Amino acid sequence: MIKLLTLLLSLLDKVFTEWGNAKLRTQGRQEAQEQLDANVAKAEAAMDADDPARLDRLRDRFDRARW
Repeated sequence: MIKLLTLLLSLLDKVFTEWGNAKLRTQGRQEAQEQLDANVAKAEAAMDADDPARLDRLRDRFDRARW
């Protein structure tokens, strides 16, 4: 009888542990997605910025690469 209760409690412990781990994995994915979205927004903002000095450097670099 005690073995049965022990097995039952250990089974419940494993179930609740896995349930908690699944919640943490889901939360981690959501945080990773939010970080990725923030990085994409930063990259798009950087591409939209007009920087004549940067454009000149890029043109020079590509011109030198053609030789």
